[in-house]
Order: sequence, then structure tokens, then C-alpha cells
Amino acid sequence: MLIVRPIKNDDGEDFNNFAAATGVGHTNLPNHPTQLAQKINHSELSFASSVDHAGEEGYTFVMEDTHTHRLVGTCTVDATVGLSQPYCTYRVDQVTHSSVDLKINNRVPALHMNYDYTGASRLSSFYLEPDYRCNFYDQLLSKSRLLFMACFPERFAATTIAEMKGVIGSDGVSPFWESVGRHFFTMDFAEADLLTTSSNKHFIANLMPRYPLYVPLLSDNAQAVIGQHHDDVEDIVNILEHEGLRFEGHVDIFDAGPILEVRTRHIRAIRHVEQTQALVGDEVLQGKRVLVCNNSCLDFRCIIARKQDRTLVLSESQLDGLHVATGNTLTYCQL
Repeated sequence: MLIVRPIKNDDGEDFNNFAAATGVGHTNLPNHPTQLAQKINHSELSFASSVDHAGEEGYTFVMEDTHTHRLVGTCTVDATVGLSQPYCTYRVDQVTHSSVDLKINNRVPALHMNYDYTGASRLSSFYLEPDYRCNFYDQLLSKSRLLFMACFPERFAATTIAEMKGVIGSDGVSPFWESVGRHFFTMDFAEADLLTTSSNKHFIANLMPRYPLYVPLLSDNAQAVIGQHHDDVEDIVNILEHEGLRFEGHVDIFDAGPILEVRTRHIRAIRHVEQTQALVGDEVLQGKRVLVCNNSCLDFRCIIARKQDRTLVLSESQLDGLHVATGNTLTYCQL
């Protein structure tokens, strides 16, 4: 059985392995043991906190294979971004340059630094081991955090965003960074990417240009990757787009990867959640796949099950995996 649950301090070794496997460009899953340990500690405090509105909590989940007793994936949802540390993006707009005398009217794409997403919730840090990118396990890992948001709406903001890794070569080089960021930071992309997780982020606003960047002045390679995601995040992009997240013209200021957004209440999983009482019986092997979670914050658990007709029946082992008993309330949504 695959179970998604909150990360614990004991999960540190596997968490470090996930970060090492993601490679360059996953800013919120840095290959830096100290930063990862802080992320785990912050997550544990967030799950344990009493919250009545979205703050600076960060909820990190892991997916555990109960047959092998090992972790195979992780993901995070941050309650908000940009409150104590600035959260900058580039907004892709059109700037009009015209001359009546010359009968010229040109619309030129330009990048404007902005803080439009300050206070939004953020989906981030998704990683799943290659052998488990099948059998709906990627949906279990990614959408389990959406069920958590549905169970505890007071902990999250009205808008949710998701940062997608931009185009980065196998050599760790970002075409956009080479055309823009390097001129202001005088360092490699990987070094700057790690710096954003380990220091005060005010340096970004201080070093990056404050004026619009005219896209045609960038290199052809840089122009081509603006708003494009890396091939290795194609599956997660598809999952999030199915949930209603869309690219609305904001990109990451380092690699120009797309930032997807949605009104939180419009997320498909949140709109279609239902609740039922836990019923025990033989495991259902045929029927529609559903994500099922308990309604606990500190001890959150989520699994994939099958549902026939209007009744959701779970086996003893499934109920044990969810840490619930017959008659407890469960939340679920159809995949």
C-alpha cells in the first residue's frame, strides 16, 4: 500500500536523497542538508500548530511504500509566500510603442518584476521516484495535499500557485539565466538557485534590474524558454492543469519557468470532495479509483482506494493505514 503522510524528523535521510535526485532547478527542494532539516522542522511545527488563517506554515508530505517500508516521494504546500521574504516573479506583458507620423504601432513583449503573488498559497517540492511514476501514484502524491487543503481551508489562501521548473540543460545551464541573471549576479545558475533558499531574499530585488526587460533584446535561446517547463515535470504539469491551474503570464525570475495559478476554491479536487463514514469489508478491487484521507491534521493520511456505487468500503488494512476506525469520517474525491 502507498500512503501519503506528514514528514517526520526520522525521514531526513530519504528526504536528502530526494533532493539530490531532483537535480538543479528545484529551488524548494535544495540539495543542502541544513536547509532540508530546517524544512522538516518547519513542517512538523506547522502540522502541530493551531491555525485560524493562512500564515507562514509549510506542510511537507512524504509517500511511503508499506511493503518495502521506504519513502518514494515528497511534496509540499506552503500556506503563503512573500510575507516575511519577498516573492518576485516576472510578468510577461506587451508594451506599445507607436508613432502617428510614421504610422508605426509596435507591441513589444516585456518582462516586469512584480510581487503579485504575495500572500498566495504555493504547491512545490514535488518529487517521485521513477519506478513509482505509474498506477496513479503521481496523482496520489500530488493531489493528497489538495485533499488536505479541502479538509483545512482556513490554513490556506484564496489563490494557489505552483512553480514549474524551467528549461535547464543536462549540464545545469539555464538559457534564460545566461541571458539575464548572470549579468547581475556574476555566478552560475546552480549557485544562485541554492542561494535563494539559504539567505535573505531581499538580495534578489536589490540585484535584479528594476525596469522592464524587453524580450527581443534577449538571446534567441532565452526568448524560446520563457514560460516553458522542463521535460521532467510534464506529468505534474498535466495533473495540475487537470485540477484547474493555468499559466497566466508569470514566470520565475531565474529560469523563466511558468507559474500556474488558480482560485483555491476552484481546484477540482477541492470542489468535488465528499465525506462518508468509514465502513469495513473486503477490499474492493473493481470500481472507480478515489483518493481517501482521514480528517486529522497532525496525523494526516491519504491512500488510493476503489469505490463501487455510492458506498465506500475499505479493508481492515486500509483503515489501519488511514489510522481510522469503523464509523470515523473520511474525505474522498474521485480520480
